[in-house]
Amino acid sequence: MCHVTIHGSPTRPASPASRRRWLVVITTLWAVLVTGLALYAAHRGGSTVRTQTSVSQALPTVDRAVAEAVTAAAPAGAVAQVGGYHEVSGRCTVTAVRNGARYERVAHLYVPAGQEGALLDRIRAALPGDYDAQVRDRRLTADAGDFVALKGSVEGAGEVRISADTGCRPLTAPVREASEAADRRPVEAVLATLKVGGAAWQTHRVPCAQGGYVRTVQADGPAGSGPASLVDALRATAPDAVVARPELYAYRSGPVGIVARTRNGAVTVTATTGCGVQ
Repeated sequence: MCHVTIHGSPTRPASPASRRRWLVVITTLWAVLVTGLALYAAHRGGSTVRTQTSVSQALPTVDRAVAEAVTAAAPAGAVAQVGGYHEVSGRCTVTAVRNGARYERVAHLYVPAGQEGALLDRIRAALPGDYDAQVRDRRLTADAGDFVALKGSVEGAGEVRISADTGCRPLTAPVREASEAADRRPVEAVLATLKVGGAAWQTHRVPCAQGGYVRTVQADGPAGSGPASLVDALRATAPDAVVARPELYAYRSGPVGIVARTRNGAVTVTATTGCGVQ
């Protein structure tokens, strides 16, 4: 009996032609991936990486998201209050060698106690479909595009907080709101009732998709300007309050939403109009 042993053939190095073919395949796959990401970014109106855009470039998306949420809450009779841009963190890391910043804009919405969850559900249903909005455990999460996160949460009885967040991005220019003249009379009427003078004024606004603005006029009273109870101070002139607590009083005066709040002995009064009021 004879034994036959078969030895494996030695592995031959890939030929130059084979290497070129694999290089073409890898390059093609990479091009397809990059193109797909670019098409997704174009569809969502943003870049493929958040750090490719600056904080300033993200602010229009932040404003749009806040306006969408406030507009969605209007049919429920919610009283709104829009704030300015706020730096969430003093410093964040964009890359290993580059720092960035993170800003948000916040709106507060006021409804009768017990209706907070229903308000979040209403906002979720009214937001654009591509926001992919979800409500779980009375918390709203949504993607406004361009890596801007829209969030909502219940802050207290009758109070819902909405925020739109840029995430950490390069800060290439100071973040400022455009100043403008606005109608102060609704706020001045409340300050007169409270006998508050020497207030500091500011105005915040976000553009609406259908035109116009959600606009908040705000007056911050000096230290010691807050009454012991806003309910006692304002109930006679505005008996139909949406939220009535000693430190918080929110109500509607025609198309204007009025909010008075005391913190650390000082009072802040805001008047907010929606998209259809100029």
